[in-house]
Amino acid sequence: MSAYDDDFAAWAAEQAQMLRNGQLAQLDTGHIAEELESLARRERRALATCMSGLLAQLLAGQYQPERQTAVWHATIRAERREIRQLLEESPSLTENLSAPRWRDMVWSSAFAEVVEETGLDGLPATCPWSLVEEVLAEEWLPS
Repeated sequence: MSAYDDDFAAWAAEQAQMLRNGQLAQLDTGHIAEELESLARRERRALATCMSGLLAQLLAGQYQPERQTAVWHATIRAERREIRQLLEESPSLTENLSAPRWRDMVWSSAFAEVVEETGLDGLPATCPWSLVEEVLAEEWLPS
């Protein structure tokens, strides 16, 4: 049997085969649990990254209307589409949208990106929009 630390790909393939064969007693349950938790974290990070990117686009566009080009609109549509797909594939991620700590973390990342990219100041310290009713709404844009 391959060791988890020596050849991850071989270990994963062997674990999957043992699981399919019903060889439950031989499974490396500790490492399997770690990997499953890691997968869940990656999904949450992917959602946060997409949401932060979308918020940054919306924020920059609101404070610099000249950015509102066809490319800007296409980027917003693409981010929304990606977020919708993530939420459809993993509906439990929707809980993050209403979690204040998660929302603050995502806004902080978007805020920092916009400040770094544009040098703008006077931006709102907290997200002024509803993530579900506004930010993710197909045609909504900040005014």
